[in-house]
Amino acid sequence: MNGEYQIVLESDKEQATKRQWKLGSFKEFTNEAGLRALFAEFLGTFMLVLFATGGINPRIIARLNDSGTTDLFNFSTSFGVGMTVCLMIYLCADVSGGHVNPAISLMFFLDTQISFIRMICYIFVQFCGGFAAAGLLWGIGDFEGLPDFAPPTFEDFNVIRVIIFMVAGSWMMILVTLAAIDARRGHADCFLQPFAIGMSIHIALLFMGPYVVTGLNPIVICWYIVCGAWTHHLWAFGLLPFLGTATAVALYNGILRPYKA
Repeated sequence: MNGEYQIVLESDKEQATKRQWKLGSFKEFTNEAGLRALFAEFLGTFMLVLFATGGINPRIIARLNDSGTTDLFNFSTSFGVGMTVCLMIYLCADVSGGHVNPAISLMFFLDTQISFIRMICYIFVQFCGGFAAAGLLWGIGDFEGLPDFAPPTFEDFNVIRVIIFMVAGSWMMILVTLAAIDARRGHADCFLQPFAIGMSIHIALLFMGPYVVTGLNPIVICWYIVCGAWTHHLWAFGLLPFLGTATAVALYNGILRPYKA
């Protein structure tokens, strides 16, 4: 796994002096390693949006409705998204850290594992990858040719419910991710870490699915914008994962992190 995932065991006093937020510099991306990291985040997010959204788009839903096999739809879509995230982490972890989610990039910054500049650059290329994938999917999908097609709507939007479910789902994802990559817990990097992260997303989406029509990745708004569903409600799905991430990082480092007695 990438060095971002590693935290050296040390005394609490030494750790407190070293764990500081860093501004960073754009010079981080003037070499081959930096450019490869940006491309990895672009490609990973592109493939995540293409395959995850491609599996739950209106064409798939229409086919399910025709065949009457919608009973396991929530389970299958949440599992598919979780496993797609798992695979993208496998693909990109050694190059960029395998974030493929702006909320995860924020998590790494707040946990002092990457610089502010790296976080901003990662988020930028992640959204570029998201819009590119959403545009490609829309262009080749012929969604407007579907009978009775309409972009997703948010008619039953309930602010309190959305905040609770989005923050709770983000806590599941972020807390499990931090626990899985924290070397202070005594386990070395292994290939089970991406699986644990993917399963946390699967469980969170399985819990959220019947109540909140969205995901835990702010990139989801790229698809809604491309297919013409831009509404004033999208702020919630674009911003609440960041709120959940910030509070989850504080919770983990304040209460759940391993420490020496």
